[in-house]
Amino acid sequence: MISIRMSESMVRDGFVTIPFPAELTTKMVGHIRRYIATATGLTIAENAGEEELTRAVMTLSDADFVDRFRKPMRMFPDEVGADIYAWVESLAPSLGGRRAGINYVSPLECEGNPALKATSFDVFWRCVRPGKPDVGQPHADFQFWELARGTTLDPPSPFEYDERWKIWLPLMGCDSSNSLEVAAGTHTEDIPIETIETEFGKKPSIRQEWRTANEKRFFCPLPRFENHCVLFHDKLVHRGPANHTSRLRLSGELTILLKT
Repeated sequence: MISIRMSESMVRDGFVTIPFPAELTTKMVGHIRRYIATATGLTIAENAGEEELTRAVMTLSDADFVDRFRKPMRMFPDEVGADIYAWVESLAPSLGGRRAGINYVSPLECEGNPALKATSFDVFWRCVRPGKPDVGQPHADFQFWELARGTTLDPPSPFEYDERWKIWLPLMGCDSSNSLEVAAGTHTEDIPIETIETEFGKKPSIRQEWRTANEKRFFCPLPRFENHCVLFHDKLVHRGPANHTSRLRLSGELTILLKT
């Protein structure tokens, strides 16, 4: 049987869509609701939907949002991370590997949230507000891994691995016009990259001329959103588009480490 990572679509395009357990989505969204209640100081219903969560988050100033929604604060708690790790482990045979897992949070991220431990898994969520600049430029994840190597942002691994793969999961407020976008086939291309200084430190950046020339290549790869996620190569160029809707966009992310 051909593994997912060796399938025609993955080899050619650099991504596939796969099912994601509904019970894990429920746990992830439940945690996000509780965190938003804590971060905003508001009472939020246990079954709060897009409108209620959006109203709550939009009560925060931009400065408070940036402070309270930093990546270390958006890590899922250990009990959720452990459940997701178990699901990732079960994917090893279908990925054509001997072992699959998730990296731990980096030492710097661990310092940024007292609830994190050195063995907390790097499984996190994103919150993109409507009409706000909460997204970055197109990138490939390996660029960040290379830049972090040997620094306090270098995430430890529970085992030695050979390959990295990324999971992007729609959780709330996601549709074909408001979700992850990929540029198919870019995982095999030589993308021009430079390192830039930002208010958050050094970041890799794809050169503007490439982004301009390849703008029309980006599209949403999900044909369906409920209980599905995107699995893609860590060299695939992708981006989160600006949120032009009236609701929050919530999504989950993690990196799969594969021992082949």
